[in-house]
Amino acid sequence: MAKTSGNIRGGGVRQRVMTEEQYLASMGYGRAGFGDVALAKGNYRNGAGRAILERQNQKDMEYFNTRARLREDYNRLVSSGQIRQPTRIEQLMQTAQGNSDNEAVRAARRALEKRGIDWRKRRR
Repeated sequence: MAKTSGNIRGGGVRQRVMTEEQYLASMGYGRAGFGDVALAKGNYRNGAGRAILERQNQKDMEYFNTRARLREDYNRLVSSGQIRQPTRIEQLMQTAQGNSDNEAVRAARRALEKRGIDWRKRRR
């Protein structure tokens, strides 16, 4: 679910804050929709195998094209002001909320600390 900024603009409409990938995932077209993990298991040199690969390729191309259309929608919403991209600090704050075993989380925390921002203040 997308966050909204505290700013109220134009007739009481709140501006949603989300990245392009968050928008795509919220519309049901996240990164995980490509491919089929079972295809890596076999040898598809015969006719039936090629047909399987062809069908999967067709599904992936349709998925890719839908994601491209949704990207255009996202860019249109950003340019119209209905959605805004998160600032660098907002992205770091979101990353810093993760598991401390993750190197990206530790790096985000260090970057926020360097800027004098306490990442714990916004923890949910």
